[in-house]
Amino acid sequence: MSEALRQLTEEWGSYEAVTLYLDRCQVDTPYDVVSALWRHIAERRDHVGKVVDFGAGDGRFAWKGAKYEAYVGYEIDVARSQHAKLPSRATLLNRCAFADTIDDADVCIGNPPYVRNQDLPDGWRQRVAKVVRERTGVSISGLANAWQYFALLALASTKADGLVALLIPFEWVSRPSARSLRNYIQKNRWDVSVYRLRDETFQGVLTTSSITMIDKRRSAGKWTYYEETHDGKYRQIASPSGTTSGVLRYATSAAEKAAPVFVRRGLSPGTQQVLTLTEGERARFGLQIDTDVVPCVTSLRSIDPDCLTLTLAVFRDKFRDAGMKCWLIRTDKQPSFRLQAYLDRVPKSQRSTRTCELRDEWWKFSMPHVPQLLVSSGFRGPRPKAVCNTVQARAVGAVFGVYGLSTARARRLAKHISALNLSGRIVSHSNGLMKIEPRQLHTLVTGFLARLRKESV
Repeated sequence: MSEALRQLTEEWGSYEAVTLYLDRCQVDTPYDVVSALWRHIAERRDHVGKVVDFGAGDGRFAWKGAKYEAYVGYEIDVARSQHAKLPSRATLLNRCAFADTIDDADVCIGNPPYVRNQDLPDGWRQRVAKVVRERTGVSISGLANAWQYFALLALASTKADGLVALLIPFEWVSRPSARSLRNYIQKNRWDVSVYRLRDETFQGVLTTSSITMIDKRRSAGKWTYYEETHDGKYRQIASPSGTTSGVLRYATSAAEKAAPVFVRRGLSPGTQQVLTLTEGERARFGLQIDTDVVPCVTSLRSIDPDCLTLTLAVFRDKFRDAGMKCWLIRTDKQPSFRLQAYLDRVPKSQRSTRTCELRDEWWKFSMPHVPQLLVSSGFRGPRPKAVCNTVQARAVGAVFGVYGLSTARARRLAKHISALNLSGRIVSHSNGLMKIEPRQLHTLVTGFLARLRKESV
């Protein structure tokens, strides 16, 4: 990091956190996508005056083939912008996008950084959240990724009849973490067109992208969805999931909290690399089962689709003997000398995550309870995998836990999920991968249990 950049970001957080954030911001937009985005702008505007770009990178959205009067790009990392080749009517500013108050842009364009909420520097998050709140009245969810802050900044910086044209994750149209942004747009009744791009558009990026157009000139509150075909054209689709069935409903927070049976995300221990272990790692460090570590499941990928119960034999075959991360350290009791010796050996480089750094003791998370049912959050095909949890494994990472079930009902629910067809009910995450959200799974669980109650009456 240059000295100039260090000075610009000194209030954001630690050097490590800022460097991680900046490194993950740097995804170059293919020029054919830049061109496509400008075509969508031309379809809506005959004349474009001022254009702003709040994550300009090398200034490629100042594309010389585009028709506009002036382009102003913001790029805080001069190393990204110093070799930019710009048209004469374009300017790049080496400063934070949230430093200036702009409200006269005809168009806001760009590819804002996609950085997970866990990787946002605390100082940056607090500062820009305040800017967004003051300018829009929106308090962003703590689960929001970086691009949401930039999207709201774009809406605040364009004129009353302006146009926002951004490359953002397609899943924003349905995920709970983007609800504040959607509500803000719906409240203002701006028209929205979302063009889902092909998965191969951004190589190595594990999120389906979209060209999203928010037209403040139009006030019908109309949302329209499209998907890109292999010939580069677009076809309109009925809903974000692509079907008339629509997206599987998300349970409300109140309903979820009040229910005796509930769904929780898998534990995020801070770093699975060292706080979960394979059987070989457990044995090598002499850690004792039940005393130092307990069974855990970080993925159901290795389990056969027709397997509905995680038995001891299945756990041994598919997890322990297969070299999977299957042991979670215990944090609900004083570590034994063996476990403490293991923790003391972990180098700082392997535990320098934001979560670990915020703890008094970097390794000490709240020990999760044992769920009766384990369900994969990600899946390919018509449904997620679900298994009755007879080995008392904790759910970690991408595996959800369902709690409050009897063993009999857990078995019936696993069988029910194994027969579902959720095709066209879940918004695609990337490369054919579907991801169900906890509140969507809660909807399925409560619906099934309600049918069971009716059958027993």
